Amino acid sequence: MNIPNMITMARLFMTALVFVCMQYSQSHEPVDATLAWVAFWLFIGAAVTDFLDGYLARKWNLVTAFGRIADPFADKILITGTLVMLLQFEAATAILTHWYVVIVIGREFLVTAIRGVMEASGKEFGADQLGKWKMVTQCWTVGALMLLIVDVAWMEWPAILGFWVSLVLTVVSGLNYVRKARHVIVAGGL
Repeated sequence: MNIPNMITMARLFMTALVFVCMQYSQSHEPVDATLAWVAFWLFIGAAVTDFLDGYLARKWNLVTAFGRIADPFADKILITGTLVMLLQFEAATAILTHWYVVIVIGREFLVTAIRGVMEASGKEFGADQLGKWKMVTQCWTVGALMLLIVDVAWMEWPAILGFWVSLVLTVVSGLNYVRKARHVIVAGGL
């Protein structure tokens, strides 16, 4: 296993720790701020590895089939899982809605299915710039919502702005992937 793939696996491990810390911080009344802060910094670390592993894989020419599957999988687990965990926190659900989480998860299922069809037809179908910006804005939104849990009140407006910007980019980037793959999807009878 090469270094970029090990970084991807580390992201999955850090993501699991984010979930554990969030779950246990929520089980206390009031929220256990120490565990919530640990979850936040683990999330930030995991988000940074998303950009690091892809950069290193391209720079060192270490792009592998495993990495092309594991990297987007780790991203999806980090974002969608953390969003689901945030639904437990009243401070987060003042902004975060269930329908937003459903749209994000639905988009990820759709893009994963499209990527599978494209790759099965022999065409590489990696993330494009819109998809990367979508990930950045989702990380920003999730991070801001996590800070609201520990009463960093000034993050309310960045969380609201991130919510709407990431929602638009989630939908637009999903539609863009459909547009880019339409010739293969239509030819395949889907």
